[in-house]
Amino acid sequence: MGVNLRLGNRAVSRKEESVHKRRLFVALGVAGVVGAAALTSATAQASPLQGSTRARTCVGSSFAATLGTDQSICNGNHYVTMQTNGDLVLRESPSDRACYASGTRGANAAATFNQNIVGTPYVDIVSPSQGRIGRIMGAHRTPHLATNASVNSKGEFWIGYKKIGYC
Repeated sequence: MGVNLRLGNRAVSRKEESVHKRRLFVALGVAGVVGAAALTSATAQASPLQGSTRARTCVGSSFAATLGTDQSICNGNHYVTMQTNGDLVLRESPSDRACYASGTRGANAAATFNQNIVGTPYVDIVSPSQGRIGRIMGAHRTPHLATNASVNSKGEFWIGYKKIGYC
């Protein structure tokens, strides 16, 4: 095993380097989630979505915790809504055309982002009466950990670094 990293004045083996990198990634990931949640709650103001057939609450362009029933993440003319029937749907306005749907069904469901530092990030769709009714897998990008689910102004729905659907 060769030595290729120095920690202060001490040489570090590849195994020790790997352990230090993992600890750093975990620390950065936790800080990123906490920072993203704080930023989202500080800057995202709930507002009804314009141009849709039903008023929805727009909570920002991403979520790092839970998206409740009838809440949306919005960017430009595109939005992802957790519908009352338990389906997570990407739409574009003003036509309200659905571009992606999770295909899940359950009363009063919510979508919860999970960073999952060990594996890939995902969004669980959970109904209070049925439990978990769906899971949508995302992706990390080495060495960066995914910190949220988002929609961009091009109409792309992302979980971490994986494009899930688009308009």
